[in-house]
Amino acid sequence: MTKLENRCANCGGKLGLVCHHHWGLRFCRKACKNNFLAKTAKDHVCMRRWFGFLPRGVAYHEEKYQREHPGRR
Repeated sequence: MTKLENRCANCGGKLGLVCHHHWGLRFCRKACKNNFLAKTAKDHVCMRRWFGFLPRGVAYHEEKYQREHPGRR
């Protein structure tokens, strides 16, 4: 029987001789790590939208546009 610590954080597969790490999480393959990071990035964008936060960099560009084009929205 394998311990829970010896399992991939994404798919639950067994960890082999090589495992990939990200912030204390371990993954059995690089593809699992990349899938996990893509999924969490998508979730973070969704949560930012829920709470009304603008994506990174948008506020700066809107402010710059307002300075360059006064009176326009």
